Amino acid sequence: MLIDCHAHHVAAPFNTDYLAWMEQTGRKDFGPVYLWNNPAFEEVSLRYKKMEASGIQISLNTYSANITQIIDAACVTVGISPLEAVQLLNDRTISLCKESGGRLLTTALVDLRLGNEALLEIGRCHDSVKGYSILAAYRLNGQLCFLDAPEFEPFWSEAERAGKPVFIHFSNLYKVNDPDAPLPGFMNDTLLYAGMGQLMEDALCAARLVLSGIFDRHPRLKVVLGQLGGMYPFMLERMEMLYTMYLTGAERAGRCVTDPSAPERFLRNMKNYTNNIYGDTHSMSAKAVMCAAEILGSDKILFGSDYPITPDDWGMGHALEQLKELPPELYDQVAYKNAKTLLGL
Repeated sequence: MLIDCHAHHVAAPFNTDYLAWMEQTGRKDFGPVYLWNNPAFEEVSLRYKKMEASGIQISLNTYSANITQIIDAACVTVGISPLEAVQLLNDRTISLCKESGGRLLTTALVDLRLGNEALLEIGRCHDSVKGYSILAAYRLNGQLCFLDAPEFEPFWSEAERAGKPVFIHFSNLYKVNDPDAPLPGFMNDTLLYAGMGQLMEDALCAARLVLSGIFDRHPRLKVVLGQLGGMYPFMLERMEMLYTMYLTGAERAGRCVTDPSAPERFLRNMKNYTNNIYGDTHSMSAKAVMCAAEILGSDKILFGSDYPITPDDWGMGHALEQLKELPPELYDQVAYKNAKTLLGL
């Protein structure tokens, strides 16, 4: 059995309208048009065909970095408010999933730019979805805001109360390239961000959620990050080394930093929060998956293809070949067992 926990459907005509908006405005903030013009975004028959060819029984819908612009385009094209656009997108996707006979499941889009209005979708969609989709960062009033911003605390409270996982996709707002120091060569600045910056954004998101105390305040939260959480699994040993150094320094100075009731002075060891954070396998090698499973726990890894953004021969073909290299017990956990447990299937 295979359950794909990282796939993207954009209910019609949202993606069609987005492509028209891109052409009219010339905006390509989230990459070239060919990333987004695959008809499989809207045509569910193409998704079923690919699932059958790849042996995938269940595909979970989440949302990519461009979803904020898709919502903005819908507001212009249809003449509705952002909240109405989010509700319409969620309703159409939920309806499609109900018609799928269990082959398609979905998360509910929660657009954190909308403030308290965004929280309405958690309760409104609760019984029809398997989790909630957000981005790793948002731009509010011209400022870059990470998920530990005070403005987002009501979301975390509601998400914990709802008891369903939160799927976090990188936002493409965290940049590692410098326009004043461009790299020579074909698309090297784009390659630097897509190949490295997105992984850094995942890792930064995980670290900020832990170090800001989100999981202390909401210990039942479960979040899922793509790309194994980027560098997150592989930096935990170094973070523990730094934790030990800082703890020793605090003790020598006569300071108590181990009392969680004093959060402004509480020192956190990131290794203590691995129960809250999952990663999916999208674009990662079998060796990386095995390493992450050893560090985080074999129950914290989910299969993800990024269909239909990542090309078929890589996103599913190569990815599934990589999974076959895993030990059989770990394969079963990554392929479907962990997803069944997390999603309550």
